[in-house]
This record gives sequence, structure tokens and C-alpha cells, in this order.
Amino acid sequence: MRLGLAFKRVGVCVFLGLSACEGSSFLSVSNQGEGETMSAHLLTASEYNATIQDLLGVTSRPADYFPAVSASEFDANVGVLASLSEVQSEAVFNAARDVVAKAFESPELTARLVTCTPASDTDDECPKSLVKKLGRRAFRRSLDAEEVDAYLATYHKARQSLEMGHVDAVAHVLRVMLSSPSFFLRIERPGQGKSAFESAALASRLSFLLWGSMPDDELLDIAESGKLDDDAALIAMTDKMLADPRGQRFVSHFLGQWLGTVRLSSHNVDTSRFPQWTPAVAKGVEAQANDFLYGFVTGTTPWKELFLAPHPANTAIQPLLAADPTTLKRRGFLTLPAFLTLSSHSDRTSPTSRAKGVITSLFCTDMTPPPGVITELPPQDGQTPKTVRERLEVHRRNPSCAGCHNMLDPLGLSLENFDAVGRYRTQDEGQPIDASGVYEGTPIANVSELLPLLAEDSRLGACAPRKLYSFAMRRSLGPDDEPQIAKFASTWKAGTLRELLHQVVVSPAFRGHAEEAP
Repeated sequence: MRLGLAFKRVGVCVFLGLSACEGSSFLSVSNQGEGETMSAHLLTASEYNATIQDLLGVTSRPADYFPAVSASEFDANVGVLASLSEVQSEAVFNAARDVVAKAFESPELTARLVTCTPASDTDDECPKSLVKKLGRRAFRRSLDAEEVDAYLATYHKARQSLEMGHVDAVAHVLRVMLSSPSFFLRIERPGQGKSAFESAALASRLSFLLWGSMPDDELLDIAESGKLDDDAALIAMTDKMLADPRGQRFVSHFLGQWLGTVRLSSHNVDTSRFPQWTPAVAKGVEAQANDFLYGFVTGTTPWKELFLAPHPANTAIQPLLAADPTTLKRRGFLTLPAFLTLSSHSDRTSPTSRAKGVITSLFCTDMTPPPGVITELPPQDGQTPKTVRERLEVHRRNPSCAGCHNMLDPLGLSLENFDAVGRYRTQDEGQPIDASGVYEGTPIANVSELLPLLAEDSRLGACAPRKLYSFAMRRSLGPDDEPQIAKFASTWKAGTLRELLHQVVVSPAFRGHAEEAP
């Protein structure tokens, strides 16, 4: 069975796998193959936007206005699509119309898309070549013969019945293509032999993992030639794609979502208390964090150095570093202004949030508070202002809270010398800051003494494989995944993220090998 080509603005009619719908308000899909296939996943908003931009050359971001989709941890972890609402179908249809119109307003972009002119009204060679080329890029695979014939018929109908010229007819075909499930869904059609899906689907998995967008012609050519079946070739292609400027998207899409740096642009800071936080500084903070994290992907810095690696220089954030004493050597993720800001409230620090950012996000350790426990700090009593440490004492005295806070507070309070935007300070509410504590039995005077202890924690090397595997497979993990996660962690040993990526992309499940998937 092949995908149908009809798409209506109201009442979508598509044909996927073994399911069809006519005049209904939803899209019906079914799983294909027996391996770990992702037979019908919606492109995320960022993937849709990037794919539109890479395909057409426009700067439009239509998916920013699509209906929100509930996801678990990563925006792609929404599960296999069960239905497409009428609102979603309307949004997809309108986006296809608008972005194609935008592209064809530009003579330069039009020339890039329409690369030939038919010799006569009966010449099929030119429109057929355009259908094949544009369809292959839009659907991330080569079109089969019946699809080519159907889109060629759409072209001729536009020329004859709609009285369109050649360029407008090509634009019409492209609108129909972008309204097809083969464009806005990640569809993996059954493959041959061990592989659960077609060879081009591996190129698509790889490109959306690393670039957050469609594969280019080179990647599709290599995949459809069968060369990516070789582990060494797949690893080499992974490295090449990471080195491409588009490889920087991996940092924002994976690490940015995992560690929260994608939220910097929307994070609320009380600028009346922290006037140093300007739009330029905020951009600089995000850029520094991305540069820092990118070094773990393309460089030789191992992940176990996450808490100790030096910071990249960034002149835009100097207003936040101006108060640093000469004896302070910022290093590691925890002293980046990005982490310190994101783990704070708009007007004050939050040692608990900072500690949970490490324990839950970087160590994959659940810290869900007991039912009925109030996690907010008690308000100031209106008399002598209390430091955050003093206010946390209320929680530590509560038996229901003490267990978690005895674990969290030494870590979070060690960062109290940094305010809610990451500036160094020595006082809180006019009183000297005490950043000392005892972390898992070891006394520490400040964060500089804590960082080496965190770097030695084995949970750091066990958590990253779990996060990356979930991101790569576009789903939440379950008990059946534990053997594979343990294998990744034991082989990787908290090396570079590039090395971990190598393991993931050659794994049986990522390749779609049915009988070997965990």
C-alpha cells in the first residue's frame, strides 16, 4: 500500500498504510513492520520550521503558530500519531499555502526551485524531473512511479483546468506536496530483509537527530545506495553532519531541551532588581552556554568534565562577570550564567531548584516531594530580612522535608555566591553568605570544592545515554530499554558526546533491525 495524495483543508483525506479516511476530521494511521518503527510522527515545530527553511530557502516559521502538542521531556516524544485534528490539518494546509507563496515571491528562490522550462505544452520531461526532485526532498525519499504519475497529473490539471503557467503549476504541485502526510509526518515505510524500514528512512532519522531537519541530497544519495548499512560509514557521516553548521542545531535541540538552555529567551528576570540583564546580555548568555556544550559534541572534552571544563569567552556577558574576584575561576556547567539564571526565580536565587537541576536532570535521580509537602520558601516575616539559607531551615526542621533537603541544600547553597543572573556576590539581604556544607559526607567550603565531587559521580555517565537514547528514538523509555542503556553507559564511560552518538546511531533499534531491537 502507498500513501494517497489527496488533502482537504476541512476533512482531511489521506491514505496511510492500511487505513483511509474520507471527509473525517482526523488522520488514521497504523504501524508498519515489526521493528521499532516510528510510522507516523508529526514533525515538531522546530523541525517543521527548519525543514521549510532548508527546502524552500525562506525564513518563515509557520509552525510557531501551530496548535501546541503535549510531549514528554523532549518535544518529539509525543508517541505515534493517532489522529490529526481539524485544527491541525487547517494549520498545515495554511502553512503550505503561505510558505510556497513566500518562496515564489522571490525570483532567486523561484529559480532555485524551478530549474527547467518545458519545451512545449506536451513536454513531460521537465515537469516530471521537477516532481521527482521536489518530491524527493519534501518527502525525504524517492517517489515511486505511481506517486510521480499522480503529481504529474496534478501539474497538468493546474496547467489545463486552472489555466496556470509553468511556474505557477509547479508552485501548485509543491503546495500539494507540503499538504501531504509524507511531508509533515515522519513516515517510515517497510524495508527489505532485517531492516524494518526503507533505506532513506535511516537518512531521515539521522538528519532529524543531528540537524533537526530534512536530509540533503548527498545524505539521501548515500542512504539509498546502501552505504549507510556499514557502521563505519554511518559513524563517518555522523561526524560530517556534526561538523556542518547545521550540526549546531543538535546542541539546541537535544542539550538545550535536556538542560533547559532553550528556555533562556523566555525566562523571566526582574530587571528592576537586575538591570544588568539586557537583551544583549541574555543572547550572550545563551551563546556562551551553546558554545560550552558544543565542545562536548565536536571536540575532545569528555562528558565527565561537564562540572570542570573551562568556559568559552563571551564579551557580551561581561556585565555579569564584572564583580568576579580575581581568585574566582569559573568552570563547569554550574557556574555558567545560563544555569545560574535558569535555576533561579525572577527576583531571587533558588538553591533547591539549582540542586534539583543537577540531581534530576544530570543524574537522572527522581526527587519528587512527598504528597502534601509545601515546597515554596516561607515569606519574609517583615522584620529583619532572612537569607535564603535561613529560610530553608524551616524545611530542614520538617521531618517530611528533611530527607530531600539534606541532599539538596549542600549542593544548592554552595552556589549562593551567585545571584539570580549569575553575578558573584558576598552578601544576601545584607548578611554574609555561607556557602559551606557537607555533601554526601564530605565537608565543602564552597562550590569550587564541590565540583570535583560531582565530577566523580557515576550517575553523570549513566544519565546521558538515557537522555540521548530517548531523544534519538523520539519516545519515553521503559524497562525493556534498560539493558541497552546499561550497555551504552559501560562502553561509553562518560567520554565525548560524539562517541555516545556513534553508539546510538549504529544500535540495532536506531537502525530499525526488528529481531534485535531491545
